[in-house]
Amino acid sequence: MSRHLIDAISAALGQAPEREIIPGEFLRFGGRNKPLWVKLFADGRTAVFGSWIDGTSATWTEGGKALSHADRAAAAEMVRTQRLRRETEQRETWAKNSADIAVQWSRAHALQPGDPVTLYLKRRLGAVLWPLPAALRYVPSLPYWHDGAEIGRFPAMVAAITNPAGELVSIHRTWLTRDGRKADVPGPVKKLTRTCGPLAGAGIALWNSPDERGVIGVAEGLETALAAHHGGRMPVCAAYSAGALAAWQWPAATRHLVIWADHDEAGTDSAKKLRSRAHAAGLTVTTKTPSEPGTDWADVVFARNTAATVGAEEEGGSK
Repeated sequence: MSRHLIDAISAALGQAPEREIIPGEFLRFGGRNKPLWVKLFADGRTAVFGSWIDGTSATWTEGGKALSHADRAAAAEMVRTQRLRRETEQRETWAKNSADIAVQWSRAHALQPGDPVTLYLKRRLGAVLWPLPAALRYVPSLPYWHDGAEIGRFPAMVAAITNPAGELVSIHRTWLTRDGRKADVPGPVKKLTRTCGPLAGAGIALWNSPDERGVIGVAEGLETALAAHHGGRMPVCAAYSAGALAAWQWPAATRHLVIWADHDEAGTDSAKKLRSRAHAAGLTVTTKTPSEPGTDWADVVFARNTAATVGAEEEGGSK
C-alpha cells in the first residue's frame, strides 16, 4: 500500500484507514460518526476516496500523473455510486429514527408545577416560570448511556427540536435529579437523540411565531431562551448549540430578530453569522450580549431575580 496514498487520504479527510487498502476492493473506515470510504483501482495506481457526511471526494494517482479518460470516468461513477448509496442509507436510517423519536416524544409527560423540570428551571433562573411552552416535556425515568452501558435512570427535561417546516427531527434531553439539579453523570448532561432529518435551520420552537410587531428572539441554549423571554417580554426560541444558532431559520412572519448571544467566543461568532444572514434577508436585527464575559442571559436573569428576592426579604424584615 502506497505511503503517498495514505498521506493523501489523511490530508483530505483528516483520517486514513488502519487496515491495508487492497487493489480492487471498496473499503469503509472512520466509524459510524465519521463514515469515510476509499476505492483503490485494480491497477493499484489510481484511487478515489471521500466522506459520506459532507459529500466531498478526491482522486489520487501514483506519482501525481494525470488521470486517463477511462480512469476519470471510473472515478466519477464511483463517486456517483457512493453518493446514491449514502442517500439511500440515510433515508432508511431517518425512517427508522422517525418512528423511535415519535414514540419517545409521545411517552413524555406534560409539565406540572413541582416536577423536576420546573424545579430545575426555578433553580437555574431564580424564579418560577409558569406556564411553560408545550415544546418542553418531562420524562420521570430516562436511561443514561455511557461507553455503551446504561449507568442509571434519571428524571429528564426533554425538548422537541423541529425543522423550519415544524417537523420533529430530534429530541434534546437534560438529565436531572428529583429535586431539580443536573444529574451527576460521567458524560454530558445534555444530549440529542438520533435525528430523523436534516438539522439545518432547526431549533427548539418554544414560541413558534413572532409577536404582533413581527419580533422574535433566539438564544443558543434552552435555559437562556427562557431567560430572554422572561426578561425581554418577547417570544424566544432556542437553537440548542452555537453552530445551530448560526444556521437557525426564523419564522416567515419575522420582521425584526433579536439575538440573545452568550458572551464567549463561540456565542459571539455564531451571533455574527446569524445577524449577517438575517440582514441579507431584509430583517432588522438587534444583538444583545451580557456585559460580563463568560456569562449568558440565564446568568443575568438569575442574578436579577435572586437580588430582587433578597431585597424584598430585607425590606420586609426592616418593617
